[in-house]
Amino acid sequence: MRTLLIAASLIVLGGSLGIILAARDSGGVVSLGAPPTVAGSEIANTLPSQPSFEVWFARGERLVPVARAHEPTPGVATAAINALIAGPTRAERKSGLKNAVPTDTRLLGITVKNGVANIDFTSEYQSGGGSLSMQMRLGQVVYTLTQFPTVKAVRFQLDGAPVNVFSGEGIILDHPVSRSDYAELAPTSPTVTGTWRLLPRAPIAAPDLLLSVWTGKEMIVFGRVEKRGPADEILTSTNAAAAYDPASDSWHQLASPLSARGYPGNWDAVWTGREMLVWGDVNQAFDPSTNRWRRLPPAPAGRGGIVVWTGDELVEWGGGCCGDVSSAGAAYNPSTDSWRKIASPPVGGQQSPVGAWTGKELVILPGQDPEGRPVGGAAYDPAKDTWRRIGSKPAPLAGAHAVWDDHEVLVAGGTRPGHGLLKAGLAYNPATNRFRRLAPIGSGRAGTAAVWTGRRLLVWGGETFPGATMTAGHGLSYDPIGNRWSPLPPSPLPARVDPTAVWTGRELIVWGGRTTACRSNAPCHTRLHADGAAFRPTAP
Repeated sequence: MRTLLIAASLIVLGGSLGIILAARDSGGVVSLGAPPTVAGSEIANTLPSQPSFEVWFARGERLVPVARAHEPTPGVATAAINALIAGPTRAERKSGLKNAVPTDTRLLGITVKNGVANIDFTSEYQSGGGSLSMQMRLGQVVYTLTQFPTVKAVRFQLDGAPVNVFSGEGIILDHPVSRSDYAELAPTSPTVTGTWRLLPRAPIAAPDLLLSVWTGKEMIVFGRVEKRGPADEILTSTNAAAAYDPASDSWHQLASPLSARGYPGNWDAVWTGREMLVWGDVNQAFDPSTNRWRRLPPAPAGRGGIVVWTGDELVEWGGGCCGDVSSAGAAYNPSTDSWRKIASPPVGGQQSPVGAWTGKELVILPGQDPEGRPVGGAAYDPAKDTWRRIGSKPAPLAGAHAVWDDHEVLVAGGTRPGHGLLKAGLAYNPATNRFRRLAPIGSGRAGTAAVWTGRRLLVWGGETFPGATMTAGHGLSYDPIGNRWSPLPPSPLPARVDPTAVWTGRELIVWGGRTTACRSNAPCHTRLHADGAAFRPTAP
């Protein structure tokens, strides 16, 4: 599917309100100053201002930050430490995060003076655990408190008395400690290890308008194969399909798909568990068990701007071309081989909407109309055939990828009118109806291959912007828990834009794509690729 999508935390203190820390026994409050800024945040002014703070937990022998949203409060540091004591969420624990702070610990108070936060816990804070556990729990508190601009170091107390020697491990704490005292626990960008291998040659020519699905056994690729003239004009075109089996490392050509002349419009494909459904120049279905294509009945509405599989139906919405746009949609049920027109949304149409299926709703993110005017986002519930508006509008995105991670719709890459390629991504939480920013990707990207592994978002190829627009031949991995991007090992494939990709449960398989070369005083020439490679990470 062209749009994918991905879950991460915004690690930033936000909001237009000043952030303040309640001072125990001081008769007032201590200002923590302005919230820290996030580099590369082109969309800062478009997001809601609900603040959030970092809470630091442990993974292995390193500390990892996660974000916790909170309502505006004069006791933000108290809220952060209480969130730390509460520990990781269930999903975070499943990802490997742990809390070294004993659960029966209680916070008695915090004061800040001259850059030092004096924090007082009950004596349970030093109970149990060995040397590493003690260092971890101290580091968790120090990192959590020093996120605030006016806190440079931390002095510990237990039951109101200053701590000079901490626990039976004999850790000396007779002075304020800072992050430098726990540098060995500092997080590192997660190293993504694994191996690439080239795929054998495919039995079809390089296609344009490329789609793919994973059947559980094979990657099926589908595209339009064009014959071009000397001026790069399209003379003829037909649809072609092939399947790649990773177990045997082999391809086989499939029966010829149905084709139609003329502009194909928006294309997309889904896998139902039995068939590949293709929305394109001809809406059709392919059954691998019979190697046959069948034409779908005419759809009552829609232009295929976004297409998802709900588990029962293919739902499509929006789309358009050349100044025309649709806000209508339809749903196809393979068991009855019939379509139904879906309810009208509370927002206008988009030519290339970005969104994802959450298991309950099709989320359409805010975008723009053909005139470049902002269009609000909405979510569609097919069980009730109803729409709802979603939260405050971020900047319109085009060419982005969205994926659902069982918690949030993660959006990375794309372009913003007047700003070019974006470095910052978004996360949308349907439960809270709010958007957040993701960590910057380093350089903007559009036209990438992207898959969700169940733990990470893997991105490869596309256009990037390290000073001048160019094609990217390298991949990246996004870890939602750590809110970090890391490079993938170098790929054996040349760089290209718009490759297709699937995740098999073990491997990222990338295939096809295009490159465009332009020379002075000559038309630009587009080259289509018919090669591919598979990347198997050491850990998914």
